Amino acid sequence: MAFFKGSYYENIPRFSPNDKGQTVFDGLRARPLNKPEPVLEHIVSLKERLDSIAHHYYAESRDWRRIVETNPDVLFPEDLLFTPEPIEENGRERIGHVILIPRRKEAR
Repeated sequence: MAFFKGSYYENIPRFSPNDKGQTVFDGLRARPLNKPEPVLEHIVSLKERLDSIAHHYYAESRDWRRIVETNPDVLFPEDLLFTPEPIEENGRERIGHVILIPRRKEAR
């Protein structure tokens, strides 16, 4: 299994073989999550996307994962912006819902 350089999964270890040396599951272990410190609150507005929110705060749309990792109360990333069941006035969008935004990544 190969990943692009810089991928979030590039250095994740595979599952270990069992006692007989057989591969039981040919996959990767879970990726450890970062725990960025939230520094801002963002209020969801109509038709927002996680990549556009990330671009607004970080000038890099691919950093939406940092926002998701800062809000561990959701199981799926889209749950930050949408509800499982439609709300009468907004459809499924969580307009007015507060999302925590972490600080930018430090330069290495």
